[in-house]
Amino acid sequence: MKKIFLAGLVSCVFAGSAMAETLETDDAIGMASLMMCSTFYSENEMVVEGTIVNRSMSAHREAGIDEMIMTPETSANLDLYVAQFQAADKEQSMKLCDAALKYARESHFIK
Repeated sequence: MKKIFLAGLVSCVFAGSAMAETLETDDAIGMASLMMCSTFYSENEMVVEGTIVNRSMSAHREAGIDEMIMTPETSANLDLYVAQFQAADKEQSMKLCDAALKYARESHFIK
């Protein structure tokens, strides 16, 4: 899943856009959590939560998050987060997805 996320998120790294902004770690992890929790909510038939994270993902993409460059530090932090999510049981996943919902509500990336 991380490969798909990274491909869309940092495509501008390979396109060579010198004007691209740097993606903050919180936004990279927030966007990854939205993507992973979308799947989690779908698998657990949690429609309302799934709708919230899907709308937030769309808003972040429309705001240009996929055009930003990820630093090596952010990439390493994202790797740790993805590993944590993948190793989580259902209860831990719920807690991580609660944080994703909070990110969806409070993200400074979209206005």
